[in-house]
Amino acid sequence: MKTMSKVFGIIAAVGLSGVALSACGQKAAAASNQNISVGIASEIQMLDPVHDVDTTSSEIIGNTEEGLVTMGKQNKAEPGIAKSWTKSKDGLTYTFNLRHDAKWNDGTPVTAQDFVYGWRRGVDPKTAAENAYLFSGIKNADAIIANKKDPDQLGIQANGKYQVTVTLEHPISYFEQLVQSAIFLPQEQKVVQKYGKKYGTDATKVAYDGPYTIKKWNGSGDSWTLTKNNHYWNPNNVHLNQVTYQVVKESSTGLNMFESGQIDQTTLIGNQVQNEKNNKSYTKVASGSNYFVQLNQKSPSSTILKKAFNNVDIRKALSLSIDRQSFVNNTLNDGSTAALGIVTTGMGQNPSGGEDFAKAAYVKNDADSGVNYNIALAKQLWAKGMKEIGATSLNVTLTADDDDTHDTIVQYLQNAWTKNLKGMRVTVRKVPKTTRVKYLQTGNFDAIISGWSPDYSDPSTFLDMFTTGNSYNFGDYSNSKFDADMKTADNTADAKTRWNAMVNAEQTLMKDQGVIPLYQLSTSYLRNTKLKNVIINPAGGNPGWRGVYLANK
Repeated sequence: MKTMSKVFGIIAAVGLSGVALSACGQKAAAASNQNISVGIASEIQMLDPVHDVDTTSSEIIGNTEEGLVTMGKQNKAEPGIAKSWTKSKDGLTYTFNLRHDAKWNDGTPVTAQDFVYGWRRGVDPKTAAENAYLFSGIKNADAIIANKKDPDQLGIQANGKYQVTVTLEHPISYFEQLVQSAIFLPQEQKVVQKYGKKYGTDATKVAYDGPYTIKKWNGSGDSWTLTKNNHYWNPNNVHLNQVTYQVVKESSTGLNMFESGQIDQTTLIGNQVQNEKNNKSYTKVASGSNYFVQLNQKSPSSTILKKAFNNVDIRKALSLSIDRQSFVNNTLNDGSTAALGIVTTGMGQNPSGGEDFAKAAYVKNDADSGVNYNIALAKQLWAKGMKEIGATSLNVTLTADDDDTHDTIVQYLQNAWTKNLKGMRVTVRKVPKTTRVKYLQTGNFDAIISGWSPDYSDPSTFLDMFTTGNSYNFGDYSNSKFDADMKTADNTADAKTRWNAMVNAEQTLMKDQGVIPLYQLSTSYLRNTKLKNVIINPAGGNPGWRGVYLANK
């Protein structure tokens, strides 16, 4: 919910930190006014990092809290609270040396024990952290999550106040990227315990150790402000005094606000992209995030829908009815690309030949690709599946966010499904993103639009979601072969074995149509040309507003 944490990495609401721009040459002269306002597509859901499941919350947490490392350009881990670190030759032990001047916003020093407490809280089954599975591979994490060992057996220990040692069960090639995720942040124990279940539910019930703190957020609302954290250890890298967020769900409203100077960036969709391409404020960002449809195989709104969504022919028919190429080219028209599978491009390369994972795992055969368009085959499989479940019609509620992007998606799907599949009826349910996420978590949906913003640059960040019982496997897909391949991928140190297991897992998931991929995002913006040094990565965290400033011109 990456996290899209991650962004519930599953939701692709991207704020201003989604601009791909880095400073080059000498830094331009800064303007005297370092206050900006930006648009964002949805509200904050939660500021407790162990319950970070949506991209808006992830963006705010990323700017107000800091872990062992931060992400720089191209997903490079840079010093955060850890000023340096070492890795053992066998790749199983990491030692992080913490800086002595890092503090919480109340002035209390950030210590090794804060990381130990935060990680144990994150992996503790009593916490029910949605991203606890990210600890897998750290010593005893899986056993703790399964309630077979106590949280204090987790492979993390404090060596005095300012050193943390982490022990792994097997090497994790992306570990330095992984630990920037919200679930690995330190936590100030006295503050967490003071507020209990209310921790993170409004701006006053959170401890901050990052460059900013939050004002004017009481647990809901469509506007809030980030202000400088006076106790942040690196004030020389924080130039913006204030960042005001405004939720803008309609692209036309955002465009008007940008043109009138009310906000410093807005997202463009559809014809806006073509109309504004020559605007000096225009910029486009390629992303590793995606959109997809999850079907509720466990508890949809009717018994007949449960039978339908557990029928592989019906699932395939729904997917084969979608012309993804036409959709991205003629409907979205924003530079996004049709999905090749659930894993987006740019997430990994074959260790033997360098081929991109998404291309390597793609299957050309229409029946098994999971993403191809074939109306004749869709109708054939639909008729076969409907006969098998003894139905002549299906009434499906399709749930989505109440913003323009999701509106475009659901209109297309509603038309494609009702036009091509006999007896298919689709009712659209549009709700605020925070509500949609809650519906996901509680199983209150038939079909639902989801998205994923990858936590790190590796195929497993997508594939792990669909293992049996994973907290993000909201459609309740289950396949023992898929699970076995992902267990191999998540527990082997051999790069070739791991690669082959993940390719097999992706192909199994697509052959089963356990999820319906739609497209990989590319986002277009209008941005204040004076805003400099913003960095975005296709996967994992971004520095956020660290180092960003307004230039004179």
